[in-house]
Amino acid sequence: MRTKTIFTILLLFLAQLTFSQSNLKRKTTWALSEVKEWAQDNKNTPTWHGWLLYQGSDTAAHYFISRVMDEWIWFTVNRTELAMKDERQHKTTSSARLGYYFVDATKDFIKIKDY
Repeated sequence: MRTKTIFTILLLFLAQLTFSQSNLKRKTTWALSEVKEWAQDNKNTPTWHGWLLYQGSDTAAHYFISRVMDEWIWFTVNRTELAMKDERQHKTTSSARLGYYFVDATKDFIKIKDY
C-alpha cells in the first residue's frame, strides 16, 4: 500500500512537470488576433476583469501582462499591428512599476483605468 501511494505521488509530480499549464501557454510574440481571442476565452473567469495591464512600448513592440487565477501571461504585440493612443516607455528594471494602465483587449485595447 505504501509503495503504491509513493508511486502515485511520484507519477502525479512528474505529470505536473511535464504538462505544466504555464509552459503550454507561454509565447514570446502574440498576434493581435490571438490576444483578443485569449481575452475573450478567459473573460468568464470569475477572478478576472478581462483587462490587460499595459507595460509600455519600445521601438519594436507593445507589452502587456495579465493574471488569470494564479497564471501570469506576458503579451508582446508588434507595433505594426497595434497603435496605442497613450504610449509610454517600456521599463525593464526590477524597481519599475508593473505597468501604466489597464486596457480591454476585446474592445480594441481602449484604456479602462490607471494602474
